[in-house]
Amino acid sequence: MENIKLDTKGMDCPLPLIELKKALGDAEDGQIIEVEFTCPDAVVNLPGYCEEHNHEVLDFDKQDNKSWKLTVKK
Repeated sequence: MENIKLDTKGMDCPLPLIELKKALGDAEDGQIIEVEFTCPDAVVNLPGYCEEHNHEVLDFDKQDNKSWKLTVKK
């Protein structure tokens, strides 16, 4: 089972969340999803969605001045 990698850098909200929802729908239980994004609102929205829907946030890092990477386990 390979990790799912989403590059949503440059996309405005709510597109990063929509892409994450799609990936979670397609993912198998236990599969890892990595999302890279630049939308500042997603810093709150993506981890909040994961918490509300019982998906485990494994890692959440600021990559540089303008982007973040969220790693989630379905």
